[in-house]
Amino acid sequence: MKKKAYDVAVIGAGHNGLICAAYLAKAGLKVILLERRHETGGGLDTLEHAGFKFNTHAIYHLMAEIMPVYKDFALHEMSVKYIYPEVQAAYLCAGKKPLLFYKNPEKTAQYITSVFSSKAGESYLKMYLDFKEFSEKILIPLTYVPAVPALDMVQQLNAAKDPIGKKFNQIAELTPLEILESYSIEEPVKAGVLNLFTMWGLSPFEAIGYLFPLYVYRMTNAALCAGGSHRLSSALHKRVVQSGGVISDMSEVVKVIMNAGRVDGVLLADGTEIKANAVVSTVDPRQSFLKFFDEPDIPRHLADSARRWEWEKTTFYGVHLALKQAPAYPLADSIPDAQNALITFLGIENTDQILDHVEDLEAGKLPEHPLGHVTCTSLFDPIQAFKGFHTGRWESLAPFKCDWEKIKESYADRCIAAWKKYAPDIDPLFRLVYPPTYIEHKITNMVQGSFKHGGYIPLQMGYFRPNESCSQVFTPIDGFYVCGASTYPGGMILGGGGYIGANILAEEFGVDKKWEEPEMIKQARNNGIIPE
Repeated sequence: MKKKAYDVAVIGAGHNGLICAAYLAKAGLKVILLERRHETGGGLDTLEHAGFKFNTHAIYHLMAEIMPVYKDFALHEMSVKYIYPEVQAAYLCAGKKPLLFYKNPEKTAQYITSVFSSKAGESYLKMYLDFKEFSEKILIPLTYVPAVPALDMVQQLNAAKDPIGKKFNQIAELTPLEILESYSIEEPVKAGVLNLFTMWGLSPFEAIGYLFPLYVYRMTNAALCAGGSHRLSSALHKRVVQSGGVISDMSEVVKVIMNAGRVDGVLLADGTEIKANAVVSTVDPRQSFLKFFDEPDIPRHLADSARRWEWEKTTFYGVHLALKQAPAYPLADSIPDAQNALITFLGIENTDQILDHVEDLEAGKLPEHPLGHVTCTSLFDPIQAFKGFHTGRWESLAPFKCDWEKIKESYADRCIAAWKKYAPDIDPLFRLVYPPTYIEHKITNMVQGSFKHGGYIPLQMGYFRPNESCSQVFTPIDGFYVCGASTYPGGMILGGGGYIGANILAEEFGVDKKWEEPEMIKQARNNGIIPE
């Protein structure tokens, strides 16, 4: 049997695994990154067909240059460049004036005032500025430090030097709807803001209001990765190797090896045994604790919590089009900016419609009239389409449990028809249909199309993600650590899990970190937002 030895073996080469491995290798540790698939990147996926680039998973990068890894590894020198369209979102609905959200909040407020009312504009700006402060002073810094128990966090914020801590606590346990009402946000702005949250399969009925300001703020500051989302994973891949790390794809871990009650390495499906002083898993809890270990070898509560893990109730259905020309929206003829939004939402009339839509989805009903959002990436990044042509991307929420192999094409027809109601000249050269089952098939962590690797519900968030024993990277299993999307701070392209994991492991091994703590975290510590 072949044997190889490392300081750290990282399981899963999605962006969190890549980030964790890159930092640990930079710190001088001998690191191997193991990936089941033939390529790294996970949800940072870009497929190319006849010169057209389709981002089938992650496309809207909410943290972009904010992620510590972007600066620490000089990713801008690796052709990772971000494009921030001025018009972040446009809402088109027949018989109604378009609603626009600009990257500039004052411009958004001015537009809302001119089209709807001064009260609507003022309310939006007040809310936005609070959300910006909550995000920049509290939520974003907390994304890159270990989880803190909820009650401890409340006390920490109440005692903070900056009064923003107490102000945030006042809304942290409200539902998104209650937060909108507290700011007197009226239709159609109310529906537009709420949808920036619910479009991710997040429930407007759950008391996870602490996430709401962050999503709204970052969804109005979202970016495209130039050349496609896979550019980011390619750059991270190179930085791992340049730092001395080893990446092994087509390497499926089937067991974590134990020796005298502690982790001793991993066993691959091909029989290869890799010795490691520490093993870091970035995959979901069921794999981490129920697949990689024999239950008698681990504490019972870990196996029980893994069995209780819940996936999201909804997932994504996508249709990717090669187009002769960019979509044109006659409804927006009098407002040119509405033609050039990063994301265009179609047919959303009011908040009640969104709530009904969410309830149907959570009940497992496939919407007859899907509420989709569309993006033409080539408008902002021409190299994502064959010269002179364009790419179009439709995405809408859908239940996983449908006979997708039977209906995937007919449902694509329905989605394209819904798009054509607003952009009648759409004439696809060809299309790539991407139903929810393809998500699970391609990335096994995304069970039932769970693109956040587990539902965002109160008992699976914060200090409870994935469970109370493991949310700070450590686990009760000696030598075994977790830091993927199913751990704190969660899914999406945040770069938080891998970064936190690398910091913890570097401290455990007693090696010098070759990176500095980000200024935003230092400031949060100074303000008493983050414990010393």
